[in-house]
Amino acid sequence: MPFINTIFKHEDRESAQDRVDSLSKNLKEPSTSSNSKSNTALLQRSAETLQGSTADGLSAIEELKSTMESIAAAAEESSGAAEESLGATNQIKVSSSAILKMSTKSAQGIKKLEESILKASTKITESSENMLRIAKSAEHVGEVGERLSIAGEEISQTVNLITKLAKRTSLLALNAAIEATRAEEKGKSFSVMAKEIRALSSKSNSYAQEIKTVVKDIQSNVKSVQETIVNTKNSVEIASVNASDNADLMKQLIETLMKIVDEVNKSLEEFHVLDEEIIKMQLSSETIASAAEESAGAVSEVTQTVSMQATAFHQSNAAAQMLEDLAKKVEVNSSDETIVSDLASAAEELSSAIEEIENSMAQSMIALNQIEEAAEISKEDAQRNSDIAMSANSITQRVQKTIADVNSEIEKIQENFKHNVASIAQAGKDSKENLADSEKILNQAKEIKKSIKYLKKILRKIELTIVQTAALSINGSVEAMRVGELGEGFSVVSNDIRNLAENSEQSLDQINDIVDNLEDETESIIEALDKMQVLGIKEAESLIGLANDMDESSTEVTNSVETFEEIERQLEEIETALTQSKIASEQTVTAADLSFSNAKESKIAAEHIQNISQTMAENVSELIEVAALLKDD
Repeated sequence: MPFINTIFKHEDRESAQDRVDSLSKNLKEPSTSSNSKSNTALLQRSAETLQGSTADGLSAIEELKSTMESIAAAAEESSGAAEESLGATNQIKVSSSAILKMSTKSAQGIKKLEESILKASTKITESSENMLRIAKSAEHVGEVGERLSIAGEEISQTVNLITKLAKRTSLLALNAAIEATRAEEKGKSFSVMAKEIRALSSKSNSYAQEIKTVVKDIQSNVKSVQETIVNTKNSVEIASVNASDNADLMKQLIETLMKIVDEVNKSLEEFHVLDEEIIKMQLSSETIASAAEESAGAVSEVTQTVSMQATAFHQSNAAAQMLEDLAKKVEVNSSDETIVSDLASAAEELSSAIEEIENSMAQSMIALNQIEEAAEISKEDAQRNSDIAMSANSITQRVQKTIADVNSEIEKIQENFKHNVASIAQAGKDSKENLADSEKILNQAKEIKKSIKYLKKILRKIELTIVQTAALSINGSVEAMRVGELGEGFSVVSNDIRNLAENSEQSLDQINDIVDNLEDETESIIEALDKMQVLGIKEAESLIGLANDMDESSTEVTNSVETFEEIERQLEEIETALTQSKIASEQTVTAADLSFSNAKESKIAAEHIQNISQTMAENVSELIEVAALLKDD
């Protein structure tokens, strides 16, 4: 370095005290040409020494200026990097805090959603079970309908038998009329009975035809019931299977949501660690900013003192010029009082300048030590920040992956949830349609019940005609016995009619049994359909309400998707900010190294300036001695 050339390069010269002693001796001796030359040489050497010192000092000052400019630039860069790092850290802090709040809120929302889905799953399972009950009721209705259909066939067959018996009774009544004609006057009563029997037979036949019509209506309604109930049963069974599948899917959703909550909780734990790291970064960044500010203040102080030192060295150089002039005057007239006065003045000016240099250099050394200390602090904290940024970035990347996976799962849940809501809403709609079908079946069953009641009335009428026919046949037998031989044919006919009546009564009993059973079966259909109605209404209302509740819950899913998308965005900002913070920390480390090395060079220059000032102080002491000797002389 150019300023390391110290003034001790004049080692071959005598010491300042030797020069003072020599000058004193010369001044005490009588003035001679030799003494004058010696005095002049001493003053010239002092002037040269001072000029060399001031030149060397000014060179060191320039070098100090240069290093301080580098330190100032490094301090400015460090301050800018610290400010950028602090800004990035604050941004990370804001984003991290926002993510913590969003994650906590989202975890609570997901937990709430999990509870909602669990309730929905329980309701759907209940609905599925109720639907199976409805399906079993429908199956029961179908089985009863089948029995009703068979019963209708049996009634028709029995009615056909009654019709045949009625026709045969009518023929026998005709035979009875013929027998009555043959009996002439004694057969008049037979003729009347035969006529009544034919009338009763006609009624029976008419009632039988009416029964056929009623049975036909019953069979038609039964067939309609069977067709509708089969569709209802199939529809309800499908709905039950769908509901069961939905319940299973919801259980899967719950498992997924539980995993998501666990993942979010893990992320929260990671974020708490990240938050702690960010607080460390924030403190370090504030320390760096404070150190940069302190360094900048120290640089400003050194720069000001350097300016004062430059002025002091210029004053010293002017004083050295004065010494040269004095040396010439001493050579001419060493006893001139003006010379002594000027010499004292030059010594005083030099002393003042040197004192200014020494004082300012002491301040500069303190400031340079502060710069070194600030650089070490900045470097240490910046390196720590860089390490934290790397660690925090690893945490951020892990959390990013977790959140990305969570968001992917949430989006799948959103799609499945929408499907479930639509499926449940459709199930509610289907339940309403099933209700309409079961209402239709119920009305048809009630119509069957009415038809059966009407059928029983007709059967009672047929029963009455059979009883009356049987009674007439008995009367006919009695009259035949009273008439004697002429009534034998009528007696045979009466017996045949009575037998037919008994057969008809037996057939009627069979029909009554079938109709009674038919009535019971119809009542069981109505009861089953009533239960289906109650369960159907309950399930329809439950499913529609559940669909509405889940539709509202879907908002929570949508909010979760949006929240995690926002968390992903905030994480990207954190990652960017961490990268900026790491770059800023590396810049701070570089600037700190530069400040530290320049501060060291500046201290070397400052120490050199201090050495120069000490040498100049010795020169001043010499001048003061010379001035004192000249004055005494």
